[in-house]
Amino acid sequence: MAGYKVMGRSVAGSFFVECLLREAGIDYEFIHVSRGHSKSEEFAAISPFARVPVLMLPDGRHLIETVAIFIHLIERFPGLAPAEGMAERDLMWQHLAVMATSLYPAMHRYHHTHYYAPEEMFDGVRDKAVIDGDRWWDYMNAQLHPFLGGATPGPADFYLFMITRWAPDRDRMLADRPRLAAFIDSMRTHPTVDAVTQSHGRPSGS
Repeated sequence: MAGYKVMGRSVAGSFFVECLLREAGIDYEFIHVSRGHSKSEEFAAISPFARVPVLMLPDGRHLIETVAIFIHLIERFPGLAPAEGMAERDLMWQHLAVMATSLYPAMHRYHHTHYYAPEEMFDGVRDKAVIDGDRWWDYMNAQLHPFLGGATPGPADFYLFMITRWAPDRDRMLADRPRLAAFIDSMRTHPTVDAVTQSHGRPSGS
């Protein structure tokens, strides 16, 4: 039986997938999907919305959408997350829900504005995305102690770190958010983050 395969790009939503697989000690193959190929009929047969990541499972099935992939990995590798019934596990799901439904979409509206409005409205959509992002950065900053799950980073922290890399204005994101700034500095040097980053030929901590 084949192993896991992650289809994505180095700075895309596949980043957290690689991190969680490495945290679980699972070998995987990374398959780069260019923006051009993501629009092809071949890729549409796998991901009908032309989005990465796609997680190819050992049994030949594939999963799309970051939340579905996150849940699969937590269920398949229970050591990644707090045990069922623990308050920390409930918080993990809460943090995932906030990021996936609010923070992630705000970043998506900024960087992929053509999905949301005609070109003459791009500036307004992007400005609103930045304002919306401020609200959710404030929320995430308040949740860090120093990580989302407490003293040590858990699955949701890799998801959050991934999204911080997409902030259109890094200085604005970090302004008056010292916990978030400290979190990013800490996650940058995390061995798993470092390994994934360098596997794509990017400088350590980028």
